[in-house]
Amino acid sequence: MKIVQILKIILVAACFGIWLVGCETFQASPQKFSTPDEHYQQTLESQKAGVELNEAAKILPEATADEHAKLGDAHLQQGQLGLAIGQYLQGLDKEPTQTATRYKVAMLLLKHGKPDASRKQFEMILEQDHKFALAYEGLGQAFLVLGDHLGADQAFRKALTLDQKLWRSHTYLGIMADQRHLHLSAIEAYKAALAIQPREGMVLNNLGMAQYMNRQYRQAAGTFHEAIQAGTDSPKVANNLGLALSKLGEFPQAFDAFKKGSDPAKAYNNVGIALLEAGQPQRAMSCFEKAIEIQPTFYEKANENLDQAKRVVKDAHQKSPETLLPCL
Repeated sequence: MKIVQILKIILVAACFGIWLVGCETFQASPQKFSTPDEHYQQTLESQKAGVELNEAAKILPEATADEHAKLGDAHLQQGQLGLAIGQYLQGLDKEPTQTATRYKVAMLLLKHGKPDASRKQFEMILEQDHKFALAYEGLGQAFLVLGDHLGADQAFRKALTLDQKLWRSHTYLGIMADQRHLHLSAIEAYKAALAIQPREGMVLNNLGMAQYMNRQYRQAAGTFHEAIQAGTDSPKVANNLGLALSKLGEFPQAFDAFKKGSDPAKAYNNVGIALLEAGQPQRAMSCFEKAIEIQPTFYEKANENLDQAKRVVKDAHQKSPETLLPCL
């Protein structure tokens, strides 16, 4: 019986990265838009949060490209992404060479689930500025959503040739390596990302899962601990720590980790599965019974696991199922 089916999920657009194996694979905080203009974030923050959009709209008939961009930023601050895109596009109609504005459009389209439209915008940017590293990174994300992994790989690598500090590009290359079961390459990519962004919990989690899948369980446990110390409070990281500790045979510690990631009933069930896989079916039976005792109506799965453990005991001609060993 396998402890868990390994899932790999790529979250794109506004979120970056993966959570693997029983984990959220990069549930990350929303991306702050980055542009080649190093003052862009400062400009956004300096704008008045309470811009009166209806008053600003009065100047639209004669608005310049820069004024459209400013209105787009105001809409964006207020969460009106569709209106922001509209303003940015009006500005681009007047000045098509504003690559910073087109970058914002491309990222918003990607966030809105329009990867092909986003791809076209990134390609237009790169026709005008072939050294726009962030546009290559965005293009890689669009290709990834479209299923073009070769195109994504090339785009991320091109982004990194232009700017080695793009930690998200390193992370995406790690994700793609994990998908191909090239876990050593994934580990190298995640470490490159962490050299730039040392306390990024999502990347630490992904590194831990790459180590786990490469059977480096002690390193994986240490990395998950580091992710938690970095402030990553996702229950999924705690569950992943439990998986790694189970592989090390540290079942009481694994139980504590599983309990932080879920609840006591699930924690007992998870430890029971780990014990069953480790060849300790009688201890596993005790854990499954604990899970059923705590949450009898919920734990249909624990009952199935208990029956499985009893069959293992019987088939191995061990002690009778009624003779149990302590769970922990």
